[in-house]
Amino acid sequence: MTPTLYHAPMTCSMAVRIAAAEGDLDLHIERVDLGTKALASGGSLRDVNTLGQVSTLRLGTGEILTETSACLLWVQAHGPNPAFHVTADDPVYFQMVRWLGFVATELHKQIFRVVFYDEATDAVKDRFRALALDRFALLDDHLATRPFLTGDQFCAADAYLSWFFVLAARAGVQTHDYASLEAYRERVLARPTVTAMIEDDQTYREGQQ
Repeated sequence: MTPTLYHAPMTCSMAVRIAAAEGDLDLHIERVDLGTKALASGGSLRDVNTLGQVSTLRLGTGEILTETSACLLWVQAHGPNPAFHVTADDPVYFQMVRWLGFVATELHKQIFRVVFYDEATDAVKDRFRALALDRFALLDDHLATRPFLTGDQFCAADAYLSWFFVLAARAGVQTHDYASLEAYRERVLARPTVTAMIEDDQTYREGQQ
């Protein structure tokens, strides 16, 4: 049975869709209105994930995975494209896990969680935007010697970071002062898988208006 990804447009579940496309893994996409938690097919996301959050992935066995990093690891392990698959005995695997954790905790939840909350004041949002500077400097130094996070091959962690850059400008965080990171941002956002997911979400949103 084809796994089902519960997906809200432009949210972090886009990273899972990018990874699935890179790994040639078929996913059934169940659209979610994240504000109301309503599913396009009926019912509520809370019936699947009590927190009502994406990324949420229902496997063919019926088992539920939550958390974007876990969903990305599952997708990269099960996609048929060998170029995207990294086994746990490969030293690159734990570097991939490292960068998945970095994007999840240092960028996604550290910055977006506050910047996109209406309740946060502008001053608080600016303090959290400022946290991006050290993190961008670290990424800039790392990417100065490699095209992707773990080397020459785009991996699940790159899918996550690609999604971060889909929303980074809207969040008010820019990479223009970091040459290697800016080149990386332009490179990943130009990938066909990434542009296809952006266009698909934009088209869906326009159809809902």
